[in-house]
Amino acid sequence: MDDILVAGASGFVGSQVVEYLLSQGKHVTALDLIAPPASVSLIRADITDYAGLEAALAGKSYNRIFHFVSLAGDTGDPLQMVRVNVNGCLNLLEVARKMGKVSRFVLASSISAYEWYPASKFNSPDYMPVDENHPCRPKDMYSTTKHFQEHLARTYYHQYALPMTVIRLTAVVGPHGKGGGRGWRTFAEELAGGKRVRIPHLTAEELCHYVDVRDVARMFLAASAHPRAVGEVFNCAGPSPIRGIEFIQIVQRIFPGIQAETGFPWSMAQGGELAFDMSKAKKLLGFEPLYTMEQSIQSIKDWVDAGGLKEEPAAPADQVYGVGVGDRR
Repeated sequence: MDDILVAGASGFVGSQVVEYLLSQGKHVTALDLIAPPASVSLIRADITDYAGLEAALAGKSYNRIFHFVSLAGDTGDPLQMVRVNVNGCLNLLEVARKMGKVSRFVLASSISAYEWYPASKFNSPDYMPVDENHPCRPKDMYSTTKHFQEHLARTYYHQYALPMTVIRLTAVVGPHGKGGGRGWRTFAEELAGGKRVRIPHLTAEELCHYVDVRDVARMFLAASAHPRAVGEVFNCAGPSPIRGIEFIQIVQRIFPGIQAETGFPWSMAQGGELAFDMSKAKKLLGFEPLYTMEQSIQSIKDWVDAGGLKEEPAAPADQVYGVGVGDRR
């Protein structure tokens, strides 16, 4: 049986990847401290505790491991950032190495590994669209720990022959906003209010590049199965970047009469321009993103209309930090 272990299965991205895997007939096991929404087998373990993690997975074997565990951003506690993002990743890699039968370890990294993170000063890329060969110059703890995760995964590939793939996610869009997607929760709440919504651009001219969570799920499954993905790093972005004014026009088409404004505090390009190249994924994997920003915003509306905001109450932000497991991207 093709068994997939999803570490961080209860989080914003991880939970929706689990749903997609199940829709594709895959056998999924969740590794988390919190049960995911989907009905799957759950292994409760804290990845920051190596002995506990090893004991929880003793005697178990998985063909593929998807690693979504990360704190959502720089918490201001460097020791915590390293403990969860770096040591946690190392612990899972080591357990995977000892399993011996893992055909792929897929790491959810971030375009922040290049250097771009909303809380640090924005520097324009050397060229656009940014491909996987662009220099990485992280300058904050979140970005640095994401880049360090990549170094660890590569080391386990080269030194211990653990087949791995790194996927650098840009800002992921989708419903069920929580953890690292909690900004989309605020966005959904403002949309539901029907009067005013702030979009994640500082200016109407700012160019950002997002990816729909459904394309993330598709890419993880495709990369985990393709032999040409072994040892590689891939960007994961949507079909095209979008300017603030285009984002506003989409929102107003879907929500007629709403006032859409720039100035959302977690703008990715901070008034500048960012766009990412997906040609490597197309060339090596035959993968192309499908979902446009209009489809992404529509998916959030559909979730709101179905009562999602009431069915999934927002958790206090402090509950997403420090627990060790769960997609905190």
